[in-house]
Amino acid sequence: MLHEQLNEVGVEVEYGMEVVEYFEDAARGRAGVVLNDGSRREADLVVAADGVRGNSWPLIAGKPVPARSSGDAIFRVAFPVELASSDPQVAERFRMLEDGRSVFELWTGPGMHASFWRNQDQMHWSITHPDHGTAAESWSHVVSPEQVLNYTATVPGWPEIADRVIRITPSDQLVDWKLMWRDPQPTWTSPSGLVVQLGDAAHTFLPSSGNGGTQAMEDAISLASCIAMAGSKDRVPEATRIHNLLRFERVSCLQAFGVVNQARHNTEVAGKPKPPHLGRWIVEHDPEEYVRQNYEVAVAHLKDGAPFRNTNTPPGLVYTPWTIDGLLNAQQRGERTVLDGDWD
Repeated sequence: MLHEQLNEVGVEVEYGMEVVEYFEDAARGRAGVVLNDGSRREADLVVAADGVRGNSWPLIAGKPVPARSSGDAIFRVAFPVELASSDPQVAERFRMLEDGRSVFELWTGPGMHASFWRNQDQMHWSITHPDHGTAAESWSHVVSPEQVLNYTATVPGWPEIADRVIRITPSDQLVDWKLMWRDPQPTWTSPSGLVVQLGDAAHTFLPSSGNGGTQAMEDAISLASCIAMAGSKDRVPEATRIHNLLRFERVSCLQAFGVVNQARHNTEVAGKPKPPHLGRWIVEHDPEEYVRQNYEVAVAHLKDGAPFRNTNTPPGLVYTPWTIDGLLNAQQRGERTVLDGDWD
């Protein structure tokens, strides 16, 4: 989808161009990147959308964001649906719906959750599991289906249909991804505002938030809308800082949501695990309209200290900064946290 849109608007994609460094020149109003071959590229604005361990942090914060293991990992893969359909039982269980919609199943159990999704072209599945030190935060860390089957054999009540999907999964595409915790980082822009982080580079999400990709898309819409509102390249630094102001509290709440949903897997009500939930404030938000409504007020706030309060967070929430350890400890003590508010 993204590639088709880039082609539509005439943006060329260059592959194999690894960015090893970001820089900016405030006097010239230019920013740029250094590639692994030593060449340099410059622009009026650089968007660092390079993931959880990208090279933009030395410029943004002066150092990498510290990370620590959540104690969990996730098996995850996508492969052509023709392979999945080779098993008649899998093909029957994961049939496309009569109106052409795809099929998605989310299963939860004590300490874990699993998702199986079949669409027109691909079969996707993922399973969280305890990390015993063998997972890695890398898309190249592949494992065999047999390793997953060894784990599912230890899960009480694990369905045979899931193991059938796992058995027909290509052995060279299955990733065991280490789930790392990183505290929220309130600053996503470089000192001169000419480099801005987007997506996981700015805010990492646990899969239990159900929002990592969504918030990256919201970021893109918000940033583009802020640049449009700014109206000229001279105001790009203003646009990136306004984008940061309008987005940080919202994604910080959703990061907290993912941490707590991860913990909810180990919490049962009436003998069943608590399912994750997504409130209307999450799914009905329009980031483009939000920028249009709040841009000028946010400018006055940054320039003159005029009052400003974000409304793209849970209704009734007064945002307070948090850390993962502080959040979990406060919940255990029964204290109010960033999660208080109308989350439903």
